[in-house]
Amino acid sequence: MPLDTNGSIEDYVDVELEKLAVCLALPGQIKKKANSALEMLLNHDEHKLEIGYLDKPEITVSDIIQKSQNSVPVLFKWMNHFRDARLSEAVRFHLKQLEKDYCVVSALYHTHERETDGIPLQTLSCVNDKKQLCWVLFLLAKERLLTDCQIVEAFYILVCCYEFVLRTTPGFQLNTPYDDVQVSEDSEKHSGLMLKTLCEQFDLSYEEVSLVQKNRVEPCFQKLFNGDKSLELTALTEQYEKDYRQKGDLNELLFLRNDPHLQPLEQNGNLSSPRNDEPDGPPITPVRAALNTIQNLKKILFSTRDEPSPDLLVHFKNCSQNPLSSIKERLGRLETVFTNTFAEQTDRNQTAIAKQRFVLAKRLYYRVMESMLNHERERLSQTDFSKLLNIDTFHVSLLACSLEIVMMTYGASWNASFGTVCAGDSKFSFPWIIQTFGLHCYDFFKVLESFIKAEPILTKEIVKHLQNLEKRILEELAWTPESPVFEALSKSEAQAVQLDPPPFPPVQATLSSADMYLSPMRVVVKSKSSSSLSGQSPQKTASTFSGHELPSPDKSTGKKSQSLAIFLNKVCRLGYHRLEQLFSLLFLPKDIQQRIWTCLEYCVTKRTGLLKNRHLDQIMLCSVYGICKVMEREIKFKDIIRTYSELPQASPNVYRRALIEGCEYDSIIVFYNRVFMHNMKNFILQFAPTRQSPTLSPAPRNITSPVYSIASRRNFYVSPLKDSPFKPPLSPSQMTPRSLQLYSFGDISGSNEKLQRINESMLRAKNGLTKTTPKSQKRLHFDPPPESLNAIKEILILYSINSEKFSSSYSIIRDSYRGKEGQDVGKFQKPSVRVSSMFILGQKRMVGMTPKKLPNDFR
Repeated sequence: MPLDTNGSIEDYVDVELEKLAVCLALPGQIKKKANSALEMLLNHDEHKLEIGYLDKPEITVSDIIQKSQNSVPVLFKWMNHFRDARLSEAVRFHLKQLEKDYCVVSALYHTHERETDGIPLQTLSCVNDKKQLCWVLFLLAKERLLTDCQIVEAFYILVCCYEFVLRTTPGFQLNTPYDDVQVSEDSEKHSGLMLKTLCEQFDLSYEEVSLVQKNRVEPCFQKLFNGDKSLELTALTEQYEKDYRQKGDLNELLFLRNDPHLQPLEQNGNLSSPRNDEPDGPPITPVRAALNTIQNLKKILFSTRDEPSPDLLVHFKNCSQNPLSSIKERLGRLETVFTNTFAEQTDRNQTAIAKQRFVLAKRLYYRVMESMLNHERERLSQTDFSKLLNIDTFHVSLLACSLEIVMMTYGASWNASFGTVCAGDSKFSFPWIIQTFGLHCYDFFKVLESFIKAEPILTKEIVKHLQNLEKRILEELAWTPESPVFEALSKSEAQAVQLDPPPFPPVQATLSSADMYLSPMRVVVKSKSSSSLSGQSPQKTASTFSGHELPSPDKSTGKKSQSLAIFLNKVCRLGYHRLEQLFSLLFLPKDIQQRIWTCLEYCVTKRTGLLKNRHLDQIMLCSVYGICKVMEREIKFKDIIRTYSELPQASPNVYRRALIEGCEYDSIIVFYNRVFMHNMKNFILQFAPTRQSPTLSPAPRNITSPVYSIASRRNFYVSPLKDSPFKPPLSPSQMTPRSLQLYSFGDISGSNEKLQRINESMLRAKNGLTKTTPKSQKRLHFDPPPESLNAIKEILILYSINSEKFSSSYSIIRDSYRGKEGQDVGKFQKPSVRVSSMFILGQKRMVGMTPKKLPNDFR
């Protein structure tokens, strides 16, 4: 494993090693070996330390786990605590990769155990040998082919190993349907038949798996066997042991022995299968969940070609300048860039796979573009989109978004912490596609929300991934020195941001792709600003912005592009949301919270240079400390940092590595003293208790709309039901005396007597007005005498409203006792209506009713 070389590591590493040894309860022998390994590493040059591997590690991760009698999840739990220590990015990346590889390999082994039972051999001993052979062969191929372990690609390699082992197994040892395949080592045709059979069983794409087999796995096997295709388990196991000792990580052969140290903890469910949407179905395995994401994407693109559709061609022809030729030329150029860069970072044998990924992205690109243009045609009632379709950054951003979705789908990994499949950290993770195309994150941001709205049937994993990308752009990636944001700000005459959208319906609040790339927005501003330095009372807060009015320090008008206004709007909202999370943990009073938010909003809108090459959270933390200090609220910076580290988006780099100037980086405290206070001192001092503070900025209004659209149903929206006119009953303390009679017993005068009358009436009905005790009988009879019906009639008369209600109630009860027409009178049925039904039909409660006059029909 690589070791950090930043700072005085000789003085630091002994303490950290001792802490980790105590946490893991390492025996003395392992601690001694670990110290020897550290001494050897410290004596090597920095170049070898950055590479991370020396000739032979003194101790491996598996040794630590076995000797300390811990499991892998326990090790990762403690390593996550030490990961935030003073470690370099190389060390952190290696620890993340180690945990990711374990999650992927563990999920694949469980699939391997289950799926190999579906291709049984003739004898049990043969089955066990072949299982072990497939697994060892897979581990060797994985180490040589995968620089970044991804669950889908690793499973494809595992299936190719199955095919290779079955193809070299005599046919009489195979069962149906594999025994029907004529196995031949030299026949490519038969090899394809075996692979097709496996793909059908595992529900995989034969075209994709065959590309992996032909371009990657087969060349790897040829080098591994040196031309000899004899599969000797002992020789392969020795080769893996040698590789494992050289690397020093986990011994994945221990999965074959069901080693308890490699098993996940059952109580935490780290590797539990994701839930199935169908409650009656079996749980979905991590491998199947990752494959389902690919299948869902292919379902979306099933009817889409990698050429413009007839409807899209019509849009192109309606333009004054047909963009078709420029679009095709641009796609060809970007495909070359993408495939070459992809192959350079993997190997040249992956060019075919890169082209396959690009074809899927091109289909999605055409599909979303057509949907966007259809929406614009309906919204604007125009057909000429020449200006939009001839913007190069629009097309590059749209294609980059499509490629990001495809790369995320195929690069999905199993997240043990959240128990779900998500985009894993790899060399192809965002912003790799942005860097490959030379695109700015700000331009990529412009298409994100329009992309999601244009394709409403995107899976929730894809939508969540795009939303996370937007947050990363807003907080950091868009603030690079060469970002177009600063150029747009310099051209903008008005430097304020609209914190609330125009009063459009919720479904129209978001700008379209054309608005984001084309239209400027005419701004009408007021003389008062939320961030103005006017001498108003600190208790007075500006009202929430509405309409098209934007805050500005002077009376002027100007133009600000809508894309820039929306961008700054979202930055402010993201910052406010994170401030709320921090406030809830710091227990700050409301007046200080408003001042901190005002300071952060002022930095984003008026001191945007502070964000250049920095993180939004750095400005947030400095704003919290600066306002608390000037308001004489005793809180230490380290307490703010410790509280911030508990937030889900917290990163150690935020408070450990802040840009000071040029290429100089230091801690956030140094940044606060040398940079932040130098720019914000005059503004922050205005919040001192002895001075009049500026008008406080209003909190961003929550614009989350309860109205949502139905997927695949254009212009069909669902809104929540209005408040029902039927209100629940109030508490007894809120009722009037008259209302209280309708809901309670014994609380008001006369209620006891009324309840007693009801009980007496029911008792008379039960005993048939006789004073004799009924004799016990062997079976029940429901044939009351006529007097019982008279008693029930009396109750109904007392508590009925009108003759219609009374007639209905009495008829139901009478029929229940006497039976239906034509029925034998001697065979009575059990009453179908209880006493409570009488009063429900009368729409009155049992207590508090005054007797009504006897209806004419029953006098």
